[in-house]
Amino acid sequence: MNILLCSVGRRVKLVEYFKKELQKVNGKVVAIDCDPNAAALHHADFFEVVPPIDNPEYIHHVKYLCNKFNIRGVLSLIDPELPLLASCKQEFEKEGIHLIMSDKDIVDICCDKDKTYKFLQANHIPTIPTYVGIDRVREDLKKCKINFPLIVKPKNGSASIGIHRVTSIEELRVFQDNQQDYIVQPFITGDEMGVDCYIDLHTKKAVNIFIKQKLKMRAGETDKSISVRDPVLKQMIEKLIVALKPIGPIDIDCFKTDEGYIISEINPRFGGGYLHAHESGQNFIKNIINNLNGSPNGHHENDYLVGTIMVKYDDFMILV
Repeated sequence: MNILLCSVGRRVKLVEYFKKELQKVNGKVVAIDCDPNAAALHHADFFEVVPPIDNPEYIHHVKYLCNKFNIRGVLSLIDPELPLLASCKQEFEKEGIHLIMSDKDIVDICCDKDKTYKFLQANHIPTIPTYVGIDRVREDLKKCKINFPLIVKPKNGSASIGIHRVTSIEELRVFQDNQQDYIVQPFITGDEMGVDCYIDLHTKKAVNIFIKQKLKMRAGETDKSISVRDPVLKQMIEKLIVALKPIGPIDIDCFKTDEGYIISEINPRFGGGYLHAHESGQNFIKNIINNLNGSPNGHHENDYLVGTIMVKYDDFMILV
């Protein structure tokens, strides 16, 4: 069994986890990226340099590599690629290749922050008030429903790119001409939480729910975290999963505020903080392999120690 990881970038440890698990079933991990110097490429069993995801030939290239390497499952590690691949899910399935990701309508909800907000609201799940355009922002500022500072971010953004903290109407006006591309949210104070889940491809139920408090962030990813167990947050996550119906790995960002938990973002892929879950025994990769072999997974959502701390650090390699 061979698995293809797309847009691997710097996710070296994740590639190594796949490599280790696939060795147990005589499988290989194939990594692709448009950057020949992407570090994770050079830790896979095989790698290929591909066109950027916005290239018209990208999907054709991925299909070619799936046939070349006899790929059974495909995952992407970045948000911008998810809608593209999800739109081709049935095409891949016809050729016996499983795209391990949620369906297109679910991916679209997760990758559009305004759609995420509306979905959560419709399902009575606490979330951050979200505005498209600044007219309603002005109204709610006048009514004192929200206050400065505010956060302005791309509606389809990822990895904390393009996020701006604004403290006045004058600063907010800068984004007025681009109001369809940006959303505005109040600045939330509280503990940042992250939840790594695996939803079984066969049973469609969450078999892993790993909760961590984020101690430090860097470039939009969890840099330091501590494992926790919280039945209130777990219940909220279970409600979200039942409503949304995602499959495969999913990463959910939350805040613990004075008023309770609120969900800020849903990423239908491996999160940057998954390393903590994996090292705590929450092995999503083993689950993926079991599913691809036709076997459902048992429930392991509480099988981890509380109080373990993950600390990321830098490493390097020389390419010749």
